[in-house]
Amino acid sequence: MNNSYFSRVFIVVMSVWLAGCCGIEPTTITQQVTPPATPAAAQVNSASRAVLHVIGVYQGALPEVADKRPWWAQCRAARQSTGSTEPLSPAECQPFINASREQRTVTVNVSDDSSPIILGLMAYEPVTWHIKTTPGVVIQKVILTGYHQQEIVGSGEAQVDVYSYNNSPCDRCVQKGRYFYSYEHVPREMELAAGVRASSFQGNYTGGTYQIFKDML
Repeated sequence: MNNSYFSRVFIVVMSVWLAGCCGIEPTTITQQVTPPATPAAAQVNSASRAVLHVIGVYQGALPEVADKRPWWAQCRAARQSTGSTEPLSPAECQPFINASREQRTVTVNVSDDSSPIILGLMAYEPVTWHIKTTPGVVIQKVILTGYHQQEIVGSGEAQVDVYSYNNSPCDRCVQKGRYFYSYEHVPREMELAAGVRASSFQGNYTGGTYQIFKDML
């Protein structure tokens, strides 16, 4: 065997050895990608088919036959009718305060049958909400909010989610959490509770009768 043969063998052996000890093995780099935080606005699902209509009042309306004088005027008149000149006491006036609150109502007439409806109803004072619907209207849910106890009539089989300071019981009421209300704008809490943006808002200090109809702006 000549030197050239040994040289070729040496080169082959060294090549194999170098490949085994110093070769570069493939590696895989996995990058953990953290999805961006969902903005608060995205928590409101605007793609829902349901439409949110919101009504806010400070207090409801008194019946036509009710004494519309302030409670203190009614109390003073009652005292004067007895001929007494003694100062009015809180206990004497309390029945007039309670009566003016318990009688107040708001009526909501709903005729929009183009999509399921979520009603957002808000009041500070105690209010009895009367919901009146035409055939074909679907009330998907009611969100009932306020400081004092709220009552609702005519909501059918819809669940009523309640956010009030004082307990507001009804057959299909679910007490959800902390109260909120406004008669000037739609609170952010209302849209989060509904899961959709409000399509309309109506508000007054003293409520009365409200209409919800198709294509209202």
